[in-house]
Amino acid sequence: MARTHSLKPLPSLTLMISIISIAPVVADEDHYNNIIIGDRPAGMGGAYTAISDDPSGLYYNPAGLVYASGSGVSGSMNAYHITKTTYKNALGGETDWTRQSSNFLPNFFGIFQNLGNAKIGFSYAILDSIRENQDQRFVNLTQTQNAIDEYVINFNNQEDVYNFGVSYASEVSDKFSWGLTLYAHSRTRERILHEYIAFNATSGGDYEESTKYFSVDEQGIKPVFGLMWSPWNKVSLGLNINKTFLTSYEKTSQSTLKLQGESTVARSVTTSNDTRNLPLNIRAGGAYFPSEKLLLSGDLSYYQSYENRNSVLNIALGTEYYLNPVWALRGGFYTNHANTPKLTNQGLEPGELQLEHVDMYGLSIAFARFTNNSSLSVGLNYSYGSGKAQLFPANNNGTALLQDTEMSSLTFFISATSSY
Repeated sequence: MARTHSLKPLPSLTLMISIISIAPVVADEDHYNNIIIGDRPAGMGGAYTAISDDPSGLYYNPAGLVYASGSGVSGSMNAYHITKTTYKNALGGETDWTRQSSNFLPNFFGIFQNLGNAKIGFSYAILDSIRENQDQRFVNLTQTQNAIDEYVINFNNQEDVYNFGVSYASEVSDKFSWGLTLYAHSRTRERILHEYIAFNATSGGDYEESTKYFSVDEQGIKPVFGLMWSPWNKVSLGLNINKTFLTSYEKTSQSTLKLQGESTVARSVTTSNDTRNLPLNIRAGGAYFPSEKLLLSGDLSYYQSYENRNSVLNIALGTEYYLNPVWALRGGFYTNHANTPKLTNQGLEPGELQLEHVDMYGLSIAFARFTNNSSLSVGLNYSYGSGKAQLFPANNNGTALLQDTEMSSLTFFISATSSY
């Protein structure tokens, strides 16, 4: 990778620790579509706003519940989620830096019942989750300003984002319905990082060491308003409008740092209760039923810009085909675009760091088996993207070294739905 400026990689630990401090964790705020929620939607790439006639509709569009059959329906989904991010030539320009997370989680549960001519329900959804434990050791990094004999990273990161709440849906006419889900929102995050660097004896045989702790706890509410309209036979249109409003937010950072050539250890502690403003999301979809065996669907999902994040438009396309009355095949395509600006390597403020930008694209496939009162689905989702990251601050000339970055995500899921 060409370097056309004078920034020297890895001159000290204060730059090296920016790798973990700035590079996003897999459960990141740079993307909105990290895990697809629900039974049928997971196999159809999330293109479900204009269908939503089963427990997954509690999340995608509560208005669709009025068209569900059965006096009581429940659904659950469990997923094994694997994510990987690779920064090319990140360490001294000679070593890739890879981060990986794997986690088994109960991704979704929903249940609803009839209430006269309406429906009521309860659901919870895990929107993102990470369990990352990283213990890596790099030796003989010779392309750094001071040759490094040993670089050790010990890193633990945990993050969960989930919603749980109640839903109500009512039919206005045989072609039009509305629904409302009121979710409680919760996000918790804890990161612990320890780094140790041993320098070459020619530079004094010294070492640098750092320990950092970071935690976030935020709570809020998320109303989801849905509409469903069937203007023609075999065609349905759906709309979902939602926004998360935070009611509490607490962020804590602690760090200790011993620099090369120094005997003292610097320590800092900061806390913040400044509540974030999260974006409005508008999701519109359409579904077409050409026959009893085939279903086609599509969604457009728009996220409003907020703070230093750009607006985002994601798409999802899905299909479901009944091979026979017992077996169905589902497939889908979806995007997971980054809400960060594209990176530049010049014209920056000295010391400035940019958020990474990686647009991702995914495919999904699932098989479902049906009995009189239940169904079982098994499938997987895979997404991949490449882009740029900036792991080290811009130099005094306002230029920065950018790293080629690859991200991938693989989710295996199994789900069940039953009527009673």
